[in-house]
Order: sequence, then structure tokens, then C-alpha cells
Amino acid sequence: MGHQTETPGWDAELVPDERGRTDRPEPDCPVEVALAAIAGRWTTLVLRELMHGPRGFSELRAALPTLSAKILTERLHELTARGLAHREQVNAFPPRVSYRLTEAGLALRPLLISLYDTGAALIRSRAGTPAPPR
Repeated sequence: MGHQTETPGWDAELVPDERGRTDRPEPDCPVEVALAAIAGRWTTLVLRELMHGPRGFSELRAALPTLSAKILTERLHELTARGLAHREQVNAFPPRVSYRLTEAGLALRPLLISLYDTGAALIRSRAGTPAPPR
């Protein structure tokens, strides 16, 4: 009786602990947290640019010229609120602001790479083309 058995059907790699063993989306599920962290149009592109190191607002605008200043401001605010980016006032004249990814933001790199690879594979499968050699 002291032995607790694993619920049949749980893939230990996909669901390594109780937080993911649910029959509906839960806000504290690690997968839901990760997806929410990168949610929002333009968010992954802003993250991609910040992966190269600290960037000022105007540098980000130059790297993403079709992104409006309003949406860039919103995305940077969201990334900062989510703990993925840090906003730093740069002592200069005129005053500037620089953004850099936090450790948690940098940890998203493998996820973004995997999402890109998965998306490319899905596009190829829709088109019926084979995967390119690595």
C-alpha cells in the first residue's frame, strides 16, 4: 500500500512532474508559462534581436523597421514585466534606455530554435518537400 504507482499514459519526458498532469490548461503548468512568455505578435522577433546583446530602442527599431514604436514599446514592457528583459537607463546626453535579456530570457534560446525547426518542418510537410541535410 505504501507504493504509489504512476498514472498510465503519462510520458515522463513530456510530463516529468504533477504540474503537467492535468486534463485542462493550468496557469502554473510550465508549458503554459513558457508559451505565455513568448506570446504576442512580434515578441519572438524582439527576443531574437535581444539575443545578440543589449540594444537601445532605436537599434531595435532599425532592426525591425516595420514594427511600430508603439508595439515595440508594448513588447518591451511585457518582456520586462515577465522577467525576460531588463530595462536600464543609460547615463548619456540625451538620456537613453537599453534593454537586455535576463537569464530567464536567454534560457528561451533553445526553445526559439526548436520552434523555428518545428515550423520549418511543418511548412516542408505541407509542401511535400524533404528535409534538407544538416
